[in-house]
Amino acid sequence: MNRRIAAVTAAATAVLVVAGCSSSSKGKEGDKPGEKPGSAAERQAQEYREAAKKDRAKMLEVAVAYGKATALHDGEASCRLMTDEGRPGKDSSFESCVKFLKPLDADVRARAEAASFSVTGEPVAVPAAGDHPAGTGVMVTEESKPDGHTSYHRTALRMVKVKGTWLVDQDEDVYDSEMKNSSPAFSALMRSH
Repeated sequence: MNRRIAAVTAAATAVLVVAGCSSSSKGKEGDKPGEKPGSAAERQAQEYREAAKKDRAKMLEVAVAYGKATALHDGEASCRLMTDEGRPGKDSSFESCVKFLKPLDADVRARAEAASFSVTGEPVAVPAAGDHPAGTGVMVTEESKPDGHTSYHRTALRMVKVKGTWLVDQDEDVYDSEMKNSSPAFSALMRSH
């Protein structure tokens, strides 16, 4: 019995000593904002969060660039930002896609160039549907003033990562009726499936 109590007491003491040693964080890296966290796990978690932020920013950058390129009917730029499967045209080739997006006349192009583009709302996970793989739904809003009045055109994009690069696999107009949904982009991308 005495041996059992001694063993339990020794184990408890060892746990307290270890816990006491590991709970102090004074003097470790990461105590101040902007410094690297002290433990390897903390550093790895921080690196993951920073990489995720950069990756998200890159995805949103591609979405806005695609919105601008399609509004301008810039076939070369638009088609480079799309997956092979997501390209319009008769055979989904780059060349067919470029031909599909016919250039705009000068007046329409000037209005499109004056428009501003932004991501509206939060990106949302979208499951695979039809021929489209699972991805991230993003809504890009085009704001223009063609006749002095502000107008908006919203497009939902299915963003997928192909060999480390964000590309558009699907684009759908967002209807005004879908704007009351919690995620208009999700609603538009899943509408036809």
